Amino acid sequence: MKAKIQRDKLYLPFVKGAPLYRWRYKSCEAEFGVGKTWATLYQIESKEEGKGHATKLLLEAKKYYENKGLEFGGSVALNARMRNLYQRLGIKEYTE
Repeated sequence: MKAKIQRDKLYLPFVKGAPLYRWRYKSCEAEFGVGKTWATLYQIESKEEGKGHATKLLLEAKKYYENKGLEFGGSVALNARMRNLYQRLGIKEYTE
């Protein structure tokens, strides 16, 4: 059976601003803020590193949001591995 990417809207009643979405693929979870013209990766975690789960999830999210006409990017990379992933996948890193 082929694994599917799951996407859920998080309902946070005390947070104002852009809605937050959690995506899941196998051992990986990521959270994205989505505005009217943009979608930004806030956080990503994979319990099984090196298996490509984060890569697959980010590629699918990038394609999904760009097909909706949104600018896709990620919050500042916290380590070299994440920065390399942004560069390989063509994801804009927001450093300010």
